[in-house]
Amino acid sequence: MSSAVTPEPETRPDTPVDLEKSPLPNAGEKSIVPAPPRAPLTGFRKFMVMTLLCCAQFFDIVNASGAIIALPTLGRDLNFSPGATQWVVSAYTLTFASFLVSAGRLTDIYNPKLVFCIGFLTVGVFSVLSAVSVASVMLLVFRAIQGLGAAMTLPSAIAMIVVAFPDPGEQGRALAIFGAFGALGNVLGVVLGGVLTARASWRWVFYLIAIVVIPFSVLSFLFLPEQTISEENKGRGLDWPGIGALTGGLILFVYAISDANTAGWKTPQIIVTLVLSVFFFAAFFIIERVVEDPAVPPRTWTNKNFLPLFLYAWSVYWFVFGIQIQIVTIFQELFHWSSLSAALHTLPLGVTGGLTAYLTGIVAPHVPRKVLLVNGQVFMAAGAVLFALADRPEKFWSYMFPGMILAMIGLASAYVGVSIAIMADARKGEEGIVGAMLNTALQIGATIGLAVVTAVTLGVNKNQPLDPISQHKGYAASFWSLIGMNGITIIIALIFVK
Repeated sequence: MSSAVTPEPETRPDTPVDLEKSPLPNAGEKSIVPAPPRAPLTGFRKFMVMTLLCCAQFFDIVNASGAIIALPTLGRDLNFSPGATQWVVSAYTLTFASFLVSAGRLTDIYNPKLVFCIGFLTVGVFSVLSAVSVASVMLLVFRAIQGLGAAMTLPSAIAMIVVAFPDPGEQGRALAIFGAFGALGNVLGVVLGGVLTARASWRWVFYLIAIVVIPFSVLSFLFLPEQTISEENKGRGLDWPGIGALTGGLILFVYAISDANTAGWKTPQIIVTLVLSVFFFAAFFIIERVVEDPAVPPRTWTNKNFLPLFLYAWSVYWFVFGIQIQIVTIFQELFHWSSLSAALHTLPLGVTGGLTAYLTGIVAPHVPRKVLLVNGQVFMAAGAVLFALADRPEKFWSYMFPGMILAMIGLASAYVGVSIAIMADARKGEEGIVGAMLNTALQIGATIGLAVVTAVTLGVNKNQPLDPISQHKGYAASFWSLIGMNGITIIIALIFVK
């Protein structure tokens, strides 16, 4: 699934919009409007801008989805402990989520082009280092740094699209194409990961990213337009204490959930880790109220429907990453299919997801928001029920295949619905921070969702016989947990979204 793209606010046709600008001045923030290009870009230059920015969006998602298909193989090669392989994806999504808001601030302060090129190059260089990793800790550290680089590319890319395409119609099409490349990355990432893992090695998943991304990061420096930073942005700083508290809280919380089934929920290390995560989260909200230039201004949380929609957004990537990692593992570990066969059998997820996301975007303006939000969860839950019942290869076409279609119809409805709803209710002047927070919520959902489904599977299967049918009970339980998450999210949509 692609990263959410912030819809453009209402503007005059000749006025570029900065989607990364901070809250209104009366909220204690400076209004930020980067200067437009000195001259309109040529057709070729616009083509290069879109090619480079969409390439970054594509490989940001491939970095996560491509690694999922390689997890069983790399887990064995690098001697990961049971349940720890999910950290190969979680380390990436965790730092991605934690750094998105700060990346938006960096975009405002230091120029979108500079931030984008550094982030893009970071993804490429640390892909090489991920590929040559010889220990689990080594790989996880490099994956976490990749997440930081990927976070730098998203808000900077959106800011450059908005400036490069000032006409509202052209801008809307450019943002839609940018978002579509994220969906495409989710489809092809799994397939590419499966092909490379089966025919070469899991290391080539990361080598391929590096081979493409490093040259493209150099081309980005040459072809992306320069952008002048306005005077009011100079001297602004980053909220390092706030970002540190948020990142620390997320790491501790995800670690506790991931390790609880191995160490035991009542062991001191799990209890202390959970308590510390709560303190870190509390410290984050306190810091945001007292620092001069907060990463997430407290005023943002008072936007209409912002808090329930922020929590709703967790469910989108929670669900898609949860089902992907479980389905891929079932195909390889229980059904004994090759990496390539497993990747090809997941194609219905990507094809249906991309098609329904496009169609939902067309239909969405004519459908009440709450209908989109609730229907999305209902369809996702229906798909999860079918996944839970598919306990043998013979049930792929009768259960797994229709489950994928239903799940992705629901996912598209939920994704488009929450994107439209949260941006429609954003105060004027706060579109940038709200868009960044929406992307943060999506990545938080991915990180926590991966930890929860993995913990549920391991917790159930440790008491089961080792035959495939018995071991499927743990995976079925993880799908039932997703249905529970869908139910809670439906309640949030029905009761708290006004």
